[in-house]
Amino acid sequence: MALLRDFEIPGTGVVVDNAYHLVTNVRTEKRLQDVDLPPDSSREDGLTVGDRGPEVYWRAGYVGSIEVTVFASAEARSNSRKFVGKFGDTVHEQIPDGIVTEGESYEIKFIIDPDSSDSILTQAYNHLKSTEYYSGATEV
Repeated sequence: MALLRDFEIPGTGVVVDNAYHLVTNVRTEKRLQDVDLPPDSSREDGLTVGDRGPEVYWRAGYVGSIEVTVFASAEARSNSRKFVGKFGDTVHEQIPDGIVTEGESYEIKFIIDPDSSDSILTQAYNHLKSTEYYSGATEV
C-alpha cells in the first residue's frame, strides 16, 4: 500500500508529480493515563480551563508515530533508487504543510485502535488520508 500525490522536494522548488509516499515506520507508544492539564494558579480551584487540543497529545492509549518515505515513483522504489523526501516523528527534514497533526509541526501521530480489525499499518494510512495534505491522494 502507498499513496500517490505531488511532492515538493524540500528546499528546491522541484515538484515530483504523483510521487510514491510509503509508510516506512510506525512507532507505537503506550500512554498509561490521560495527560493532566497544567495547574492554573490564577484560579481558586487551580484547574486549567480551555481546549485540550487533539486527543492524540493527551489521551491514554496507544499512540502511533508515522514515518513516510517519498520516492519519485513506484518504479524508483522497486529499483532501489534513492528517496526524494522523508518526514515523520524521528526524521528532521522539512514537513509539508497540511500533513502535521495540529499542535506539533514535526510529528505525525494518531491514536491506534487495538480492537480494530485493521492492522496498525492500515490505520496509519487511514490517518494520513484524513489529513489535509493527503486528502486528494490516490491509494495504490
